[in-house]
Amino acid sequence: MHTNLSHYHQKMTEPTQHGPYTGQPAPPPHPAAPPQPGGFHPYPTAPPGPPRDPVAVLDRAAGALLALGGVLSVVASFVTLDESAQYLEEGNGDAVYRTVAKAWSYSNESLGQGTSVTQFHGVLLLLGALVAITMAALLLGGFSRRLPLTRVLGVSGATLLFGTTLSVVTSAVNDTQWDTDGRSTTFGPGFYLLALACLLALAATVVTILGSRQPAGAPTPVAVAGFPQGPPPGWQAAPAVQQYPQAQPPAPAPAPAPAPAPAPAPAPYQPPPPPAG
Repeated sequence: MHTNLSHYHQKMTEPTQHGPYTGQPAPPPHPAAPPQPGGFHPYPTAPPGPPRDPVAVLDRAAGALLALGGVLSVVASFVTLDESAQYLEEGNGDAVYRTVAKAWSYSNESLGQGTSVTQFHGVLLLLGALVAITMAALLLGGFSRRLPLTRVLGVSGATLLFGTTLSVVTSAVNDTQWDTDGRSTTFGPGFYLLALACLLALAATVVTILGSRQPAGAPTPVAVAGFPQGPPPGWQAAPAVQQYPQAQPPAPAPAPAPAPAPAPAPAPYQPPPPPAG
């Protein structure tokens, strides 16, 4: 009996193939899925980014324009706006009278003697630049989403910067009305800086107004390469779940009718009385 069990155990444990046992064979590899038509790939390389908000883009653009215009306005207030020279002859010889206009001063020189007076155009330029830079910081920081009044303040700051720079530029242009054959006026770097700041303020005003007219919270979707807009080809929506009427609870069973009252028992029989007599 022992010999038979050992022989049976040896038959059950020895491998069915010759050589060492290498384990179960690996399954065949699955073929790669071919790319579907229409540019849709089942495994995109990168997730799509969030859609851009046009209102936020316009706010940042307006803030950048305001900040640049304010910086240019401050720099222009310390350099020469225009310079005029009067000659003895028509464009020849040394100048006998020279004036230099800046935002903070107006100086003239005649026959080696010069005088200078203070101007207050610099106060206007600094005020406009300070308000513009403050409003630019609010727009660049995204405060227009939480404070709708920010765009109104941004338009006000851009308008103030536009008005101050335009007034100083106009004052410099007015100096050319005295030019004659013996007198000439040339514009300095401050004039061109203020002209550029004036255009930037005007552009910031327009961009801020456009941003205020955009609907809030309605970003425009942006297509990303490799990520088509909409469902992939062949995609079908799941069928709607059919609604079945809910089961009504069973009606209560009627109450049983009351049993009829039992008939009264008959009176016991009594014999008639015997006749008299």
